[in-house]
Amino acid sequence: MSPLPPGPGNVVLSTLRYLRAPYERMLQMAQRYGDPFTVPSFLGPVVTTGEPATIQTLFGSSPDTFAAFGADLLGPVIGESNLIILSGQRHRSMRKLLTPPFQGARMRLYGELLKTTAEEHAGRWPRDIPFEVHRTMQEISLEVILQAVLGFSNPAARAAFRDVILDVIEAIRPTFMFMPFLRRELFGLSAWSRFLKVRMRLAEVFAHELSTRRASANRGQDILSQLLDARDDAGAPLSDEELLIQMVNLLMAGHETTASSLAWALYFVHREPAVRQRLLAEIRALPETFDADAVAHLPYLDAVCSETLRINPVAPSIARTLEKPLTLGRYELAAGTHVGIAIIVAHRNEQIYPQADRFLPECFLDHSYSPFEFLPFGGGARRCIGAAFAMYELKIVLYTILRKHNLRLLPDDDGPISAVMRNTTAGPSRPILMVHEKRS
Repeated sequence: MSPLPPGPGNVVLSTLRYLRAPYERMLQMAQRYGDPFTVPSFLGPVVTTGEPATIQTLFGSSPDTFAAFGADLLGPVIGESNLIILSGQRHRSMRKLLTPPFQGARMRLYGELLKTTAEEHAGRWPRDIPFEVHRTMQEISLEVILQAVLGFSNPAARAAFRDVILDVIEAIRPTFMFMPFLRRELFGLSAWSRFLKVRMRLAEVFAHELSTRRASANRGQDILSQLLDARDDAGAPLSDEELLIQMVNLLMAGHETTASSLAWALYFVHREPAVRQRLLAEIRALPETFDADAVAHLPYLDAVCSETLRINPVAPSIARTLEKPLTLGRYELAAGTHVGIAIIVAHRNEQIYPQADRFLPECFLDHSYSPFEFLPFGGGARRCIGAAFAMYELKIVLYTILRKHNLRLLPDDDGPISAVMRNTTAGPSRPILMVHEKRS
């Protein structure tokens, strides 16, 4: 086996730099050490690439070549049956159960819900008073998940579940997620103890909801209702614990990520006058009657969403662990080696995206990119199952807001807003402030 590629040696310093400026840190390492490079992590060194040809090697390899990165570490926190840490046949089986609700006609059922939710929240914006865009986008994305994914149509039940899930999100700490020795209850005073308490309360609320659903003869169109009827290859349903773990996973994966992407999209659109003018013209050319499919197929809106995900992907990098040896470029890597894909490095490749640091939606109008050049949702057998739903939500929410609301981005004396790691995904480093103005 070959020695690992070069990279920084201090895991603490490198990790801190990554958390504070994930895009810049990944791009600096790629430039300094070449590709592939080795990123130090608390789980061990990660051999990382941002080159499309090498990414193709990883995505094109058999799924059994890899295991989930950090599964043993994260299992006690996010659930042992969580899709993101399953591998092999267990991963394929769970993915097969979870994927259908996010496809085709089923997904398009949620168009009206997305529009209505965005309208309700935008309608609460104060007039001529600065407000924080990201916070509103978090509220919209959470509301969508509670109704589309979990099916809480009753406002009281929805509010109760919203409160407890927000408590769970608030209780999660990267410290005990990545440092198992901090998982001590300490007479109920530790962060880990608080997390266990709110997780137990969530399980109780969820169990009551499952009992209510099973007692009802009418199944909704939400994803949870569909999964209650799903069966694996052996004809077995998901257990209550498995349903809870997967629902929380979908909620956690789709809440902050979508909110950040929506906030970034509004930021860039209102920072670039030419982009805003062209997008508004396309949106307002549609008939007054809402047609979700027509919105989803608007070419410039699609380009704006894609460019947002290119320049500010919510996952700057992803990682896996080799189950068997693999040749990566000129390196022969042994089983057990961690390998990573620097999505931000691929997305800022000047050979693929000229002027890669600029927000230029036009690059998606006159060119198509391979899944090894544009990969905001990962790729291969572990590509995000909610990718299509996320893009659909981005388009419908942006359309709804921009068609009826006139926003102005407030200038920031500190310059352009950068990204920072927010738990496990990247989001705006400081508030994006806008003013809701009267339509001219």
